[in-house]
Amino acid sequence: MPRSRLLTVSEVASEFHVTAQTIRNWIEHGVLPAVRVGRGYRIRREEVDALLERASAESASLATRRNVWAPTSTSLPRHHDATLPRSVWEVGDAPLPTKKR
Repeated sequence: MPRSRLLTVSEVASEFHVTAQTIRNWIEHGVLPAVRVGRGYRIRREEVDALLERASAESASLATRRNVWAPTSTSLPRHHDATLPRSVWEVGDAPLPTKKR
């Protein structure tokens, strides 16, 4: 059985186009398995490939679950409470006086 290549944090960061600190965070949170060698980490090539596969599978499923043309929610209020002024510039039914030019 051939030995798998061990990559450094910097090599993996370069491949993912992220910082080395991001890779260390992934290792710390268990997203990317690694082995500690001295003061640094080494990551097996197979683990990097598996992470890439998981990431592409997750992003594909996220993209297909959402219909951008039919949003299901909005952050804008749909109903106006009639007891409240429609604007901060109105008092009751009459707008606040404005300065004439």
